[in-house]
Amino acid sequence: MTSAVENPARVRVPGRRSSTADASRMERREGRAGYVLIAPTTVLLAVFYLYPLAQTVFYSFTDWNPASGETNGFVGLSNFTGLFQDGEFVRAAGNTALYVVVVVPITMALGLFFAALLAQPFRGRGVYRALLFVPYIAPIVGSALIFSFILSPLGGLVNGVVTALGAPPIGFLTSEPWALVSVIVFSIWQGVGYTMIIYSAALTNIPASYMEAATLDGAGPIRRFFRISLPLVAPTTGFLAITGVIGALQVFTQVYVLTQGGPINSSETILYYIYNQGFVFFHGGSASAAAVLLLIVGILVAVVQLRVINRRDPVELN
Repeated sequence: MTSAVENPARVRVPGRRSSTADASRMERREGRAGYVLIAPTTVLLAVFYLYPLAQTVFYSFTDWNPASGETNGFVGLSNFTGLFQDGEFVRAAGNTALYVVVVVPITMALGLFFAALLAQPFRGRGVYRALLFVPYIAPIVGSALIFSFILSPLGGLVNGVVTALGAPPIGFLTSEPWALVSVIVFSIWQGVGYTMIIYSAALTNIPASYMEAATLDGAGPIRRFFRISLPLVAPTTGFLAITGVIGALQVFTQVYVLTQGGPINSSETILYYIYNQGFVFFHGGSASAAAVLLLIVGILVAVVQLRVINRRDPVELN
């Protein structure tokens, strides 16, 4: 009795071992259930994403013909070096970079502007939000076709205004640099509604007490926006920047419908170049190499953006 009191660690607690074993069995059971639940998604990702990705990387080192499905031997890095010697690819890369640099910041800036403007309560605010958001949810092919009719030199609305001012009609979709400018303008018009909705949600989450305190201190609307609203929506800005750049690097449908990369490849982008190489000229190796390079660039840009965002001081909303 005395030893048991002197050594409390040796006192056996009834049921401790059984309860530990039961907890361990429960954890194993929950782990197996988790694996079962994620198995369908894992299989789908492996079949439709990982396997095609591995196949694309493999084809980028071969002379592959998509039409016949034949792989005519291993060519090493020839497909990659050939891309940088191809003037068409270099120009497509430059067009894509220009598209990203122009479209993403302007779309985000306009989205934030309209979100801040429509954050103020007034009659018909919901209607204006809906009108701005409709271009984003509308089918992109139909919207691009309507846009091409508006820019047509023969009876188009824009050229009607141009000719009314005494100037000759402009081939917006068939001349340089207007073809790429038209694609950029269309993409901005289409994407502003999405960024506006995301920013609206972020602005709604800002505590009203912040604005009330700033107003009592004499801060006007512009100062409240730059000193309070803009810093507090920084995480949303980072999210939109990453997704916007990734989406802009993959621009294709707008180019295909509006300009088909013309004139003289002046509006061709990397993804449209991949399409031409793979499905028009059947140079599958070059197309795969360009796709791998585009993937690498997208990953690097996302990593850099994430590092920049993570270095920022966190902003507490509460």
